[in-house]
Amino acid sequence: MKISLNWIKNYVPELKYDSALDLKKKMIKIGLDIESFESESEKFENFVVAEVVHKDKHPDADKLTVCRINTGSEELTVICGAPNVEKGQKVCFAKIGAVIPQNGMEIKKTKIRGVTSYGMICAEDELGLSNDHSGIMILDSNAKVGMNFSDYIGANDILIEIGVTPNRGDLLSHFGMAREIAAATGFEFVKPDIDIKESQEKSSDLIGISIENKKYCKRFTGRVVKNIKINESPVWLKKYLASVGLRPRNNIVDITNFVMMETGQPLHAFDYDKIGGKKIIVKLADKGDKFITLDSKERVLNEYSLMVCDSNGPSAIAGVMGGEFSEITDDTKNVFIESAYFDPVCIRKNSKLLGLLTDASQRFERGVDIENVIYASNRAAQLMQKLADGEVCTGIVDAYPERFEKLFVDLRPEKVNEILGKNIPENVIIELLESIGIKLTEKGDKKLCFEIPEFRRNDLQREIDLIEETARLYGYDNFENQYSFNLDLNANVDYKDGYLIFKDHIKNYFIGKGFNEIISYSQQDETVISDISSHYVSIENPNSVEMNVMRVNLLQGIISAMKLNYNRSGKDVSLKLFEMGKVFRSSEDGFSESENLCFAVSAKSDYTGFDVKEREFDVFDFKGEIEQFLTKFNLENFVLFYYNANENKFSDVIVNGDTVGSFYFIDYDGYADKRQNIFAAEFNLEVLYNKYEPDVKYKEINKYPPVKRDLSLVSGESLKYEQIDKSIRKNAGKSLKSIKIFDIYKDKKLGEDKKSIALSLEFNSNDKTLTDEEVNKSIDNIVKGLDKELNIKLR
Repeated sequence: MKISLNWIKNYVPELKYDSALDLKKKMIKIGLDIESFESESEKFENFVVAEVVHKDKHPDADKLTVCRINTGSEELTVICGAPNVEKGQKVCFAKIGAVIPQNGMEIKKTKIRGVTSYGMICAEDELGLSNDHSGIMILDSNAKVGMNFSDYIGANDILIEIGVTPNRGDLLSHFGMAREIAAATGFEFVKPDIDIKESQEKSSDLIGISIENKKYCKRFTGRVVKNIKINESPVWLKKYLASVGLRPRNNIVDITNFVMMETGQPLHAFDYDKIGGKKIIVKLADKGDKFITLDSKERVLNEYSLMVCDSNGPSAIAGVMGGEFSEITDDTKNVFIESAYFDPVCIRKNSKLLGLLTDASQRFERGVDIENVIYASNRAAQLMQKLADGEVCTGIVDAYPERFEKLFVDLRPEKVNEILGKNIPENVIIELLESIGIKLTEKGDKKLCFEIPEFRRNDLQREIDLIEETARLYGYDNFENQYSFNLDLNANVDYKDGYLIFKDHIKNYFIGKGFNEIISYSQQDETVISDISSHYVSIENPNSVEMNVMRVNLLQGIISAMKLNYNRSGKDVSLKLFEMGKVFRSSEDGFSESENLCFAVSAKSDYTGFDVKEREFDVFDFKGEIEQFLTKFNLENFVLFYYNANENKFSDVIVNGDTVGSFYFIDYDGYADKRQNIFAAEFNLEVLYNKYEPDVKYKEINKYPPVKRDLSLVSGESLKYEQIDKSIRKNAGKSLKSIKIFDIYKDKKLGEDKKSIALSLEFNSNDKTLTDEEVNKSIDNIVKGLDKELNIKLR
């Protein structure tokens, strides 16, 4: 929220402070988050009022002129490209060293087509005063040459940017900030009086209001102002709006914006003559309806789109933006002023679903003051009477079906001091809270009862909230620090850095293997995730309809990245990606989260050599990647449990009896008839870390020679290698050290649905050299076991 200190002074008329820095410190002391504190005069440093004393055409450029400028202290040559510069004009001149507000460009001595320019004559948009760039800004002929430009335009304001949290909607107004500044400095906050001369005609005779959806529209008021004159706003109004970043348009629109920034209550001005049937109806739109807003864009409405309608149909999206048809134009004569209270949740959801964030929606979704609705409407009518010669019709039409009950909160002074660890007197507590409008209504022996003002209804609901306000207003600087936060370097504290180091090792490992790290969105599309798992976590207020649930795995992000890169680059590149991040699952207690690792390969294999032909990655390449990864981190006791029926999951990865991850194979039809095979694995990092052995254990090298034997077997074609491996190890005895496949062969001569598998077996003993008889006995046991258990024959 950007505020103008000059604007604030209208509501704290006695405000005094030693310096701007002193005021800033007092604001920070009561907990205000000041993001910037800008002096307007500093913005125009090195800008002066100057006079054009001579003008000539540039000798080498048709559209440029060479001017002589009198700055009051010297005459300088300046190159100017504006079409309206003339001799004798008073202009705003930026000296060398000045910084242009529009773009931050510093003015320097510059040679343009052979002529040196010693500054710049400025246009209004370059000075940040308007959007006009039709020519230079021409000043009043009575302006004094040499005076500071900031003094000429009265730029003596201080502009303050405040960070506003969602619970403090009252701070999105100059009233709210003036109330806080008054409390911080000890002065009184004063609201402007309303003084309206009403006509004989009644607003209730001219307009009717009906609220069909009372859940989302709690109060709706309106009044009519007739015979207004659309003009340019006065200088003071335009300056106030420009100071907070709003562009002046005309007096009526500017008044509604001014009142919103002043009171925090959004208003909307309708062209009264365009209201069909002279009746306002507030109701929900049907999902899928379309509506054209003030910015001439067609919006697709949803189940939270609360609409302000007339007898002809919708005129505005309630609390968000008005419609194109009912807007104020230069031909408008009569105005209907809307001032209402809309449900914060409804406005928030509608704004997010429409992708339309406005100044109005920003205030409604934080909750406005329902008791301020009438005041804001009267304030706008008063200004329309003063600045547009409007005739204000008598009374306000007020539809308020269910009145808010006043909110009271009890506070125990003893509890305040117990929580804060401070002895704050009871009268000080009362004085602090009443300084921001929280009025004492009842005083007992041990407790105080306060009435919570409507502008803080959503924020102050419990005793602890009032204790927090007391602490804030008392000043956090007045609380002594009773605790030491010094770090004891001798203490043995587990900072969980082992897990962070483990993750860092994994990242470096994959980068070293030629993988690229990706970071994908943790929010994903429900239509995609629902096909994978029903245990996903939904997001109530998603950033978009395609990011409405939390991810249940990293696999979908990796697959999306693989598809995107493959479709753009083709199969002639090697795609190797990995990601580490959080995944989320719903549970009976809410939801759980864990950290996963996912890595994948696709397209062209990067295993190359002079005797290796180009090919794509296959399942054996990726199985090797998994084995190398687990071995690298001393997780050697692992098996792959294969699936037959699962569409994408190829196998589970089991380490020391526990499932730590899964191996996936995705067959994908890409663009332009490209077919892509994606091999991926996803692991639970926390489970892996618990099984990780960071210390490498030494194994003595066997001093006895190994004995190798080859077997050629004939098995059923559908038989899995895992079954063969398991049978061989079961029957071979302890001397079998390794099994390797070196050939798979298929031929009709072997028999129908048969295949030949050639295996190399290595035997060894830690105690002696094995004899042929011992090895042959193991081979016989293996062959008999394969025949009996799997019907596998020796070829």
